[in-house]
Amino acid sequence: MASKLVRQVGWNALSPRSEHADWGAVVPATRLADQLAQRVATLIDRGEFAEGGRLPAESELADRFGVSRPVIREALSRLRVMGMIVSRRGSGSYVQKRTTRPTETRATIGFGPVNSMAEVKKCYEFRMGVEGDAAYYAALNRTPDMLVTMQSALHKMEKAIADGVVGMSADLEFHLAVARASGNEFFEAVMEAMRTPIEFTINLARSLALARPLEHLLTVQAEHVVMFEAIRAGDKEAARNAMRAHIANACSRIFEGPGSGGDGHVFFRFVPLD
Repeated sequence: MASKLVRQVGWNALSPRSEHADWGAVVPATRLADQLAQRVATLIDRGEFAEGGRLPAESELADRFGVSRPVIREALSRLRVMGMIVSRRGSGSYVQKRTTRPTETRATIGFGPVNSMAEVKKCYEFRMGVEGDAAYYAALNRTPDMLVTMQSALHKMEKAIADGVVGMSADLEFHLAVARASGNEFFEAVMEAMRTPIEFTINLARSLALARPLEHLLTVQAEHVVMFEAIRAGDKEAARNAMRAHIANACSRIFEGPGSGGDGHVFFRFVPLD
């Protein structure tokens, strides 16, 4: 089933960086955002952007680096997940103080691309253990800022559903935010090291979902909402179980097709943060 579905969608279209139906046009922009995020992170480490200080506005950053504002927004999203900056509604983005962000969690080594469907399954199996425990500790150690980051990612995924696009970046942003909210930098480091295979598997699952009835995507969204609500409520066991169930369901939906992996759940909207 999985190989048949991959052929239908097109293996080349399922690049980890793909985000819209027009796959090729998005790849350079996304890579550029990654490069820009690393460049800004270097400037922060050098002290050019002071700890606790406000970053320039998006328009100023776009002019300085010669890129579009969507690229700036995506790069800032990367920096938030890395714990380098924090965004405050109506105020802008601020550099996190070094004492409040994890020490050197950006992985120096990482896993290469996924080369087979067997590796896709192994990736999901590994993620179940790591991310399940990350969600457990996130429920214990989450901060208001990290809850806002998770909620922002949920909104982006919701918008992707409405727009009929993949939404891989928002999905990844949510999972990385959970790892960071654990308060244990090793969870985040493992997730960053696995970024390439995780991006591929998320993009594969979400791309296949676009070819299925809307209820399928709503089910996937509902699973993320359940995780968020458990973490926000501080229910560590429910958070771990919800994360493990979501990852197991995602794997089943790839290998067994529609009707497996939790399809049929009722979709509901999450309650906004106060």
